[in-house]
Amino acid sequence: MSASQDKKRRSDERVLGTERRQVASQKEAKERKQSKIKWTVGTVIVVLLVAAILLGNSSLFYTARPALQVGDVKYSSAEVNYAYRTAYLSFCNQYSSILSSIGFDTRKALDEQKCTISEEFDTWDDYFKDAAKQNLVQVTALCDAAKKAGITLDEDDQHEVDEQFSYIERSVSKYLQAVYGNGVTKKVARHMLELSQLASKYSQQQYDSYTYTDEQIAENYAENKNSYDVFNYQYYLVQAATEETTGADGNTSTATTDATMAAAKATADKIAAATHDADSFAAAVTANVPATTSDDGTAKAPSVTSNTNAKGSSVSSAPYAEWLYSAERTANNVTVVEQENTGYYVVLFQSRDDNSYHTVSARHILIKAEDSDNDGTYSDDDKQKAKASIDDVYERWMQSDQTEDDFAQLANSFSQDSGSNTKGGLYEHIYKGQMVQEFNDFCFDPARKPGDVGMVFNESDSYCGYHLVYFVGQGERYCDYLADQALRSADFEKWESAFFNDWSATELNGMKYVG
Repeated sequence: MSASQDKKRRSDERVLGTERRQVASQKEAKERKQSKIKWTVGTVIVVLLVAAILLGNSSLFYTARPALQVGDVKYSSAEVNYAYRTAYLSFCNQYSSILSSIGFDTRKALDEQKCTISEEFDTWDDYFKDAAKQNLVQVTALCDAAKKAGITLDEDDQHEVDEQFSYIERSVSKYLQAVYGNGVTKKVARHMLELSQLASKYSQQQYDSYTYTDEQIAENYAENKNSYDVFNYQYYLVQAATEETTGADGNTSTATTDATMAAAKATADKIAAATHDADSFAAAVTANVPATTSDDGTAKAPSVTSNTNAKGSSVSSAPYAEWLYSAERTANNVTVVEQENTGYYVVLFQSRDDNSYHTVSARHILIKAEDSDNDGTYSDDDKQKAKASIDDVYERWMQSDQTEDDFAQLANSFSQDSGSNTKGGLYEHIYKGQMVQEFNDFCFDPARKPGDVGMVFNESDSYCGYHLVYFVGQGERYCDYLADQALRSADFEKWESAFFNDWSATELNGMKYVG
């Protein structure tokens, strides 16, 4: 909200004057004295009004008003606004594809929209105020613990803060308050970034502090292998036709019937009987399911859905999950499974992987192509400009001592990958399928050796660009990493629950200027 929305200010300008008359000198002196007093008082009033207006429209209005207290720390309206808007921006970015479906309108005031994802909050404004409070409670508690433990921000930490702050300066410097809320200055933004960095550092150290034996790790994987393992399979859903029925109340509805479900099962059984591998599966579906016609008259043949490298956890809610998980499954097993009130799945099992391969670590420098005409595609000229840029970086690499540190410095200076360009381009514990295909193929080439450098090109829906990759080496087995992380996360969550128990936030008068 703007300052004018937080507090209305009205000021009336009045012109003061005194009619001059020819009077005796004593009366004239008296009137002059009175006039002087009036002008002096009037000037003071005007100065105070102007000061109030300037103060209300400046960051001082918000930075000087405590809005929230956590422990002994008081946060100003500006600082809470920063936390509020950060929560809002993060939410919008994370759920951008479903905002409209949950009734969230970024064009409308948040305090005028009902919160649809939690009954605990009346409006979205309430939701994000609570998110800001919870964030500041955690940040305060973690920073307090960090200071007591003698943990401070080192050079690498400050560099990361610098990178984040640099992004803010480049992207929203002129619109800082519009983006992050009233009263948020560069000083406020940097202070909040530093607090967040220190809190994250302490939190990460706690997360990293747990240790587990090989036996504990192996036991955890064995207990959860259905969730951890990777599956390759195909399926086709034979949908049952629906029929319109009229109830006793006179209302009509459409639903499958026993007859239409039986017909769908008969079709599914025919497809399953003719399926022996992926090719015969596709042919069986085409032979038994008629093509559909779109509104423009185009015929569309039915197609099989392929799930490649699907984690078992992503399958758990499927009606065929237990069949897929069974230790009895072998390549090209086929089954038919009912989806209640919908139809029948035909499922072809292809393979299961226990993640026993080694993860890898690599550094990379990404140079993205720019869509110069914003048409959603990349021209040859767009790609050539990106290639010229990556070639320039490669030339710098060739002129260096070609050490890993040299590559890391180039990554920090030139890479456009925000996820790694403050960490020397480093990605650790890379698993198969995590990166784009070309990057993946380079890293998991059986002939790959530590210190190898290569250039790969990728063009996908999300971006188009060149990667200069430095192969660091192999890491632990992915199955061990998955189990270790699961154990670590469980212990960390228990610690968090206890750690924040004694911390809470108290709203102060300045909270009314948040939002």
